[in-house]
Amino acid sequence: MNSVYETSPSPVVENITFATEMQSTLVPPLRYRGDCIEALGQCIPKDQIGGDLMDLVADGLEVITYVADVSGHGLRAGVLMGMIKTAMRYGLLLRRPLKNLVTDLNRVLPQVKQPSMFVTMAALRFDGSEEMEYVSAGHVPLLHFRKRSNDVVRHYAQQHPLGLLAGDDCVSSRIRFDTGDILLLPTDGAVELGEELGTDEGLEVLARTMRNFNKNPLPEILELFQRAINRRGAQLDDRTLLLVRALRSAGQPPIRQLHLNDSACCEALETTWNRMLAELAAGLADD
Repeated sequence: MNSVYETSPSPVVENITFATEMQSTLVPPLRYRGDCIEALGQCIPKDQIGGDLMDLVADGLEVITYVADVSGHGLRAGVLMGMIKTAMRYGLLLRRPLKNLVTDLNRVLPQVKQPSMFVTMAALRFDGSEEMEYVSAGHVPLLHFRKRSNDVVRHYAQQHPLGLLAGDDCVSSRIRFDTGDILLLPTDGAVELGEELGTDEGLEVLARTMRNFNKNPLPEILELFQRAINRRGAQLDDRTLLLVRALRSAGQPPIRQLHLNDSACCEALETTWNRMLAELAAGLADD
């Protein structure tokens, strides 16, 4: 008589499945098209759970998108990535100004992570005007292809990574852009190409591709980036590339800011946000 036995998945298989699901949930492929911009992003982790994060949140004509790089890989990095993504989305839901939100993250991160861990981040905020807000904390430069002059400039902010110095306040800058301009937010794994090429060489590889193929659709540009990177050696780190193309004509009247102006409402949201951060820090400290 034949016997049929039910077998449960091995711990190794379960761990692989969990890692795959965690990575795909936290960092799915990113694709967006609105009135002002279109965006396309891809993250290729080195391990099953990487340390790179990217996200985009749109609220009417306001769009905020960012990339972050958590030090290390594996479950600890994945948990911290999830915390950052949740905090960013919750803060944006409460209409928290971008630079204040990043400052808050820097304030709370030391309380909920190991001392050796840190996060680099670069973020862009579009509001329908001809300028974007740019925030960077210890991240590799933003590459900006300017269609009018057919060149690529690098934008970089001299600020510490998040989670190292809790008292540091984040600052932001305003960058003018025109229709057809392309912005690229990479992580260091996409620009540190092999053991013999430094960051500058990697950035120039990406900049040259932007100059030569800026008229192509974003999926084609992203594919060209990946080919150029793969030709220069084996993957040593997570690789994330987030492309943004400006669709709105410069010179059109700025669209009204979406942040709430009523002082009482702002104070209520500020209180809610600070309480959420305090509860998060307290809960993880108790663990």
